[in-house]
Amino acid sequence: MKLIKQKVIVVILPKGKANNLVKLLVNEYEITAIDIHYARGVGRITPLSHRGVGETSEKEILTLSTLAEQADEVFEYIYFEAGINQPHGGLVYMHDLSMSSQYELPDMKEEV
Repeated sequence: MKLIKQKVIVVILPKGKANNLVKLLVNEYEITAIDIHYARGVGRITPLSHRGVGETSEKEILTLSTLAEQADEVFEYIYFEAGINQPHGGLVYMHDLSMSSQYELPDMKEEV
């Protein structure tokens, strides 16, 4: 087992944006350690008149791990490709992963 320095990137997006971002990350960076889960909430700048019960909006939370060497590049890619740089585009943050192990499947020869 080989220990590798990695970082975790968490992206909070409006409903319907996470699947497209996952496809982009797989194609551009070959990142496959990705999880999507769902939540409801209000934004920090949501007017008080819209913060009542039932006035929350659905969010998609994408969590991924990436090599520490490419984490800043992936973070910037997500920031622009997901539209986080736009108003109400979402939120992204990154932190160190305390420990990670790389597992590789053995090379299996095809049986004929």
